[in-house]
Amino acid sequence: MRTLANGLGTVVRSRAGRLLVCYLPHGDPATPDATARLYADHGVDVLEVGVAGGHALLDGPVVSASMERATAAGCTGTAAAERLAADLGDVDDSAAVWMSYQEEPGAAYLDVVASSGAGGVLLPDADQLALVDTAAAAGLAGVPFLSHAPTEAEVAAARRAEGYVMLAAADGVTGHRDHVAPGNAATIARLREQGVTAPVLLGFGLSTGDHVRAALAMGADGVIVGSACVRAAEAGRGALVSLLSSLRTAVDGA
Repeated sequence: MRTLANGLGTVVRSRAGRLLVCYLPHGDPATPDATARLYADHGVDVLEVGVAGGHALLDGPVVSASMERATAAGCTGTAAAERLAADLGDVDDSAAVWMSYQEEPGAAYLDVVASSGAGGVLLPDADQLALVDTAAAAGLAGVPFLSHAPTEAEVAAARRAEGYVMLAAADGVTGHRDHVAPGNAATIARLREQGVTAPVLLGFGLSTGDHVRAALAMGADGVIVGSACVRAAEAGRGALVSLLSSLRTAVDGA
């Protein structure tokens, strides 16, 4: 089973400044081609594994519908962890972050996450500073979620991040945007001035090569692509491979 030391941490360090994180809709029967092996084979550095649970308050209709399908299929909690452990079993060139919703993730919950083989955990509705500490106790990297205008508490969590930091590139919920707001450049610079040393990745609304290039030009250390991956996976293997490959090309060429 992968650990933070030989999984997420290694990948983040080796791809510094060029990280590609893509959302994998875990257990969604409408996206059978979305597997860890396929993502790794087509250039994804970190799999953001979307696990159904809680109230998906920050996700738009595409991701929310995917989580609802996974819930109906019974892919939640321990069952989701067991399935993910099997999916990650033959993947040693990418890392995984468990992404879900859980306002108060206790030790039992984080032990389930750790059993999945994920090296990190992203819970946007949790107390971000507390998550960093409780995740570390379970051998996980807590990935702080920063709102589009980060709060002091979020910045404090980001300063202590071991893996990377997710910065929302826009207000609202996940889903396609026409462009990446130029103001993100100033936010990233400000985070650096405030002592954040972990890689800062932009997510929310990024879906094209142009979005990727714009985000990296603004100083982001990488990008997180979510809803676009779900839509491509729904369309089938060919569409998903095409998207992942194009995103990798954009990251490497920026």
